Amino acid sequence: MSHKYFHLHKRPSSKKGKYIYYVQFYDEYGDRLTAKSTGQTSKAAAENWSYEQLRKGLVFVNKKLTFNEYARDWWYWDRCQYIKRKIARNKRISREYADTNRSYLDTHIIPYFGKKILYKITPNMVETWLFSLREKIGKTGKLLSATTANCCLKTLRIMMDEAVRQEYISVSPAIGIEPLGETPKEKNILKIDEVRTLFRDDTIKQVWEENLLHFTINLLAASTGMRMGECQALRIVNVHDEYVSVVHGWSRKYGVKEPKYSSKRDIPIPRKTSNYLHSIIHTFPYQDPEELVFFGEDRAKPVSHRSILDWLYRALENIGISPGEREKRNVTFHSWRHFFNSYFRGKVPDPKLQAMTGHRSIQMTNHYTKFNIQDFRDVQEIQEECFQ
Repeated sequence: MSHKYFHLHKRPSSKKGKYIYYVQFYDEYGDRLTAKSTGQTSKAAAENWSYEQLRKGLVFVNKKLTFNEYARDWWYWDRCQYIKRKIARNKRISREYADTNRSYLDTHIIPYFGKKILYKITPNMVETWLFSLREKIGKTGKLLSATTANCCLKTLRIMMDEAVRQEYISVSPAIGIEPLGETPKEKNILKIDEVRTLFRDDTIKQVWEENLLHFTINLLAASTGMRMGECQALRIVNVHDEYVSVVHGWSRKYGVKEPKYSSKRDIPIPRKTSNYLHSIIHTFPYQDPEELVFFGEDRAKPVSHRSILDWLYRALENIGISPGEREKRNVTFHSWRHFFNSYFRGKVPDPKLQAMTGHRSIQMTNHYTKFNIQDFRDVQEIQEECFQ
């Protein structure tokens, strides 16, 4: 049932034997827009309803909307409607997440789709774009990884799903596009003898070059599995004799924030960690409970991310792990989290370990667990007994 300005068709309603008329208005190219329910059960009433929509100017027919125009306010914290809706519904979303998505949008998505008419973007275009990202040079000077390309796809998918919700398009062109296969670089963990060498009391001078702060922040991470930002945000009031309270994280861009995934928690600490934490605190002249334990040049800000990494890498080199070996093994500050998870896995129940690390799922606990051959000594003993 086509008219000059729209096309009508009917669909079965929830009531048996009844039909509802749907209308598709035409754009300036003669293409049909997304079907909308008229709420009418007769053709004449549906036609009247449709003409009334046109007279009132309630029909969106600007199919010249480009992706660039659509993306203008996307991912900007104070302007993006998607973010505002998330916050209004108490959904978790962080400024860092928004910034990252805007960066993907500006760097990898708009350059390809920016001038394209939004409704003319097809699944084939999206797939071609996705594959093209693997040939693109990233900010590091290396080819973009499959992981980054897939993150860009997720960003685009959210935006296109929202375009469907807002009735700019009828179907998301990102639906059904499979992500690229990823081969993530596996984080290695230090061997237990390496860890003990790093944190022996008598190695602070030689290994850590008498830097008690960096010795202690690494000891804290290794013995609790805390994230770097959680260590940086630790305040005197959060340090107790037998445990630390994780109530904040630290963002390099935005400062104090909630821990990742709002994972506030209390984590037990060994006597050694407690002693060194209190040793640092006792050197403070005022000991304000709200003061940072690991402050930098500015007491209101923690020691920097770069400084923490530099001192860890120096200590590793001092125990014989060269920069080349460290890079090959992919050992970073975050490796302490992997080490903690791996060392305690099997020694404490998984729910308890999950509570200490702040993991949202047992799958994430599995991801952080690494086994060395030494972990299978009990299996080897049984094998020896069987095949002696």
